[in-house]
Amino acid sequence: MNSQVTTHIRSTPTTCCSCGGNSSTVVATGRDYIYHGSEDTFSYVRCDGCGHFYLNPRPDITELALMYPANYGTFSNRFQGRANLLGRIKTIVNRKRLKSVVAHLPLRARVLDVGCGNGELLIALRQARPDLELFGLDWHFPVETRAALESQDIGVIEAPLEAAELPAQPFDLIVMLQLIEHLWEPEESLRRLVRALAKDGRLLIETPNTDGWDRRLFARCSWGGYYFPRHLNLYNFERLAELLNSVGLAVESQRSLPAPLIWVYSLQGAVQARFGWKTSLTKLFAVKNIPLIAAFAFLDAAAIAMKLTTSNQQAISRKV
Repeated sequence: MNSQVTTHIRSTPTTCCSCGGNSSTVVATGRDYIYHGSEDTFSYVRCDGCGHFYLNPRPDITELALMYPANYGTFSNRFQGRANLLGRIKTIVNRKRLKSVVAHLPLRARVLDVGCGNGELLIALRQARPDLELFGLDWHFPVETRAALESQDIGVIEAPLEAAELPAQPFDLIVMLQLIEHLWEPEESLRRLVRALAKDGRLLIETPNTDGWDRRLFARCSWGGYYFPRHLNLYNFERLAELLNSVGLAVESQRSLPAPLIWVYSLQGAVQARFGWKTSLTKLFAVKNIPLIAAFAFLDAAAIAMKLTTSNQQAISRKV
């Protein structure tokens, strides 16, 4: 967590990207409880017309460097690989989360990870399937991350998705893990990716779920899925399926996944909302606290077994 840099982020009022409506109701207000990169208070709203959740006002796209500082989680290599316990756990999780999809990919299939961060998923895929043609896209790659990916023969595309030049040859699988919620124009971005998919190619998305049972506990300010000010649009199962169908994708499966990090972020926000923005009590709820992460993963796994909806969802869809 960065507790030294505080500034203001330039933001602009917006309308619902789902239906175009400009009437909405505020459902939550909060601050950047995770990185403290801004002094501002942000608002999450629900569209009065279609029910879509979105940040309003939202940061300008020119503010990317303030929204995603150098110590931003997915850029960091501190949990990558097998050098530490959490790194080993993440490697196992990354292999399992795509096992069923990757198993059906043909030899030398092409895979694109959009919003790949430090590339840990791509490296896990390279180890599991050396034959795959792998590409990672993100708006920024630290020098060491680019070098690590290129040493594994993984192509690097450094640009925001909205402006990226995608390879002409289509992909068999495109992965977006915790990325669609960060996009300024999710529908147009998805249309770009659909055009980049091969016939019958698949898109795998993971994103927070506004119907998660734990959101009710933290709904007014600190639910970790809001992730102020970086999550610009949020979905439940129904809204996500509607979006995927609208861009020419057929949803094959949707399911809940454990969301231990959202639990941790929710607690960090709740503590700061109660005891002060930069209270040291947040250290009790650090993402490096493996027993805490494991406890919330177990709690959500139990909730899924009881047919409850968690704050993390996965959707697999096919180009039609």
